[in-house]
Amino acid sequence: MAAGRAAALGGALEVGLLGPVRVVAYGRPVTLAAPRRQVILTALALAPGQTVGTAALARYLWGEDLPSPARRALSTVVTRLRHDLGMDVIRGTAGGYTLAVPPEAVDVYRFRALLRAARAAGGPAELSLLDRALACWRAPGEPLPDVGSDALVAEHAPALVEEWYAATERRIDLLLANGVHTELVPQLRDLTARQPLRESLWCRLMVALYRGGRQAEALDAFRHVRELLADQLGVLPGRELVAAHRAVLRHEPAAAGPTPALRRTHRAAHRPRPRPRARTRP
Repeated sequence: MAAGRAAALGGALEVGLLGPVRVVAYGRPVTLAAPRRQVILTALALAPGQTVGTAALARYLWGEDLPSPARRALSTVVTRLRHDLGMDVIRGTAGGYTLAVPPEAVDVYRFRALLRAARAAGGPAELSLLDRALACWRAPGEPLPDVGSDALVAEHAPALVEEWYAATERRIDLLLANGVHTELVPQLRDLTARQPLRESLWCRLMVALYRGGRQAEALDAFRHVRELLADQLGVLPGRELVAAHRAVLRHEPAAAGPTPALRRTHRAAHRPRPRPRARTRP
């Protein structure tokens, strides 16, 4: 009986974190009355069905400047959050609190589930599933933009941003492989403007420009990113970017087909990237 009630409540609540925090309860939008309640709900929604410890929740709320007593102050915030939601989906445990909803009630987990399905599907279905996954983002590449907790955002946002870029790059690779190129140039220009030091985006922009008959622009793009890397990081372009430049410069077949920069396994395309090592200074 209790399990059935929990399932019913879980299905009645939806939480969106891939953009400004959005809460829907029983089909109606919920406005959280205070920023601290939003922080607590976000922390719990990032681990649905799991206990988040009181120490972690207090740190997300107050950092090192904890009120006294912190546990009672936290309990007050949770009580008011329960009142906002109008349902009993936040459960107290001995060590913390749990948001009693299934993972699919949170857009982060719907996005990740669709990515897994895309990797498993391959072929034409992969592109369709990637489109559905990326559509989960209401603010593309910008998770938790309005969550008032530096600690919580720093702990979770970078991985989500990387997952978005990896999925976006994989989608671009599939479109390039299917003969789409000119239509991708505006998107890639926007992406390189947002992440000017992400070399993988510049590789794809160069290929898309070249395949659209715009070799000079592709070479200009390489010169631009080379200067950015030298000025801001003091490094030379990486191996993949140099290979893409060489292919475009020499009209090599690799620039018309899959380039070395784009021939990555799907698993690698979605794996979080390690921090790049410093390359030779010019």
